[in-house]
Parts: sequence; C-alpha cells; structure tokens
Amino acid sequence: MSRLSLVLLVLTAACTQVPELNEQIRPDLQSKSFPRLIPLDETLGPAVIAEDEARKLEQSLASRRAALEARARRLRQPVLDEAERTRLNESVTE
Repeated sequence: MSRLSLVLLVLTAACTQVPELNEQIRPDLQSKSFPRLIPLDETLGPAVIAEDEARKLEQSLASRRAALEARARRLRQPVLDEAERTRLNESVTE
C-alpha cells in the first residue's frame, strides 16, 4: 500500500507544469549581461588561524572567569562589620 502511494505521489509530481524561467525575466533585463564573478578568496579576506583564535578566546574566558571569581569573593564577604552587627543586635534586643 505504501509503495503504491509513493508511486502515485511521484507520478503526480511528474505531471505538474513547471513555468519557464525565461518568461519570468523582464524584457529590460534580458539584454543585460551577467555580473562579473569574483573569487571567494578575494571576497572573504585572509584566512583565520584557528589556533590564534582559540588562544584569544581562552585568554578572554580566563580573564572573565577571574573577574567573576573576584566578584563572588566580594559578594561572600559580610555586609556589616562586627561593630555594626553588635550595635544592631543590641538595638533589636532592647
């Protein structure tokens, strides 16, 4: 059954009318020449060396990690020093 469905699908697709591409080009463009093709090497620029890019990325990530670890250390420190904590505790218990 599935083979028959597949064959019918292919036969149906083969019977479709495909429009001619020449009919879709405007008359003023038919007389124009194709644009000049240039090699991709000139367009893309110099090749990127993967090792250099990996080294730069590694350095960037290492510095970001160090900055985040330093920030985490600062955030873990107590907000109040011992004198302020004692003063607040005394005012709450009164």
